[in-house]
Amino acid sequence: MKTKEDPRHQHRVALFQLLYSQQFSKQSAEEHSPDITKTLRKIVKNKAEILSRIDGYAQKFSSNRMSKLDLTILILAVYELYFEKKEPYKVIADEAIEIAKEFGSTNSPQFISGIIGKLISDQSHEQSPTT
Repeated sequence: MKTKEDPRHQHRVALFQLLYSQQFSKQSAEEHSPDITKTLRKIVKNKAEILSRIDGYAQKFSSNRMSKLDLTILILAVYELYFEKKEPYKVIADEAIEIAKEFGSTNSPQFISGIIGKLISDQSHEQSPTT
């Protein structure tokens, strides 16, 4: 993330806020830009697999025990890592940590960083050619 005014950061924050708010009320995604609506639908469609991946790397907390805020950040990051694959891993991790700093608790950035670090490490091993 270069600045908070970066359109990609603003897009992620808008997605994060919409995903988070939908845990409490089913607000229509149609009120947002078509790009955000399309991405939200893809996240919802793949949510079971996303949660499964998160649960596989969160050693002490299953996704149903995490703070809803931290879980929402992780859902967005895992979606970007495994389904969207538009940005480099480092960008996705940095953005997730920045959102955690902006909206989460004092422990959120470290928690998010730990889980995303494990996900990235394993995913990069999966994509490495074997000799």
